[in-house]
Amino acid sequence: MATQHKKKRGFTLVELMVVVVILGTLIALVGPNIWNMLFQSNVKAAETQMSNIAAAIDNYYLTNKKLPDQLDTLTQTDGRNPHPYIDNIPNDPWGNPYEYRPGDRNDYTIKSAGEDGQMDTDDDVVWPLAEDSSGQ
Repeated sequence: MATQHKKKRGFTLVELMVVVVILGTLIALVGPNIWNMLFQSNVKAAETQMSNIAAAIDNYYLTNKKLPDQLDTLTQTDGRNPHPYIDNIPNDPWGNPYEYRPGDRNDYTIKSAGEDGQMDTDDDVVWPLAEDSSGQ
């Protein structure tokens, strides 16, 4: 009886290497763009959160004729306003608290430390937004 050799089905090493090279090339080309978009979406989320906080600060100022001393004041009720100005103060998209600096009269600054978590570095997000980042 002659033994029959069954042809084994599967991928050759060359075919697997071609697939690995194609996947590596796609990751190298697309990966940096995805990473950049992820960072930009975090910046936009921080800008949106700071805009909401700024609206609450402005409402507080209109009611009390002064700026709040700290952001937590916005989450409390008082005699003039039975509802909080904002339900809670969120952390920035990187998990850090926002920094609030009241200024003279009714101007103020809200800052996010950005991705590195360190204030006063290049990746900080600051409210009010600079004209070039808001598209104006």
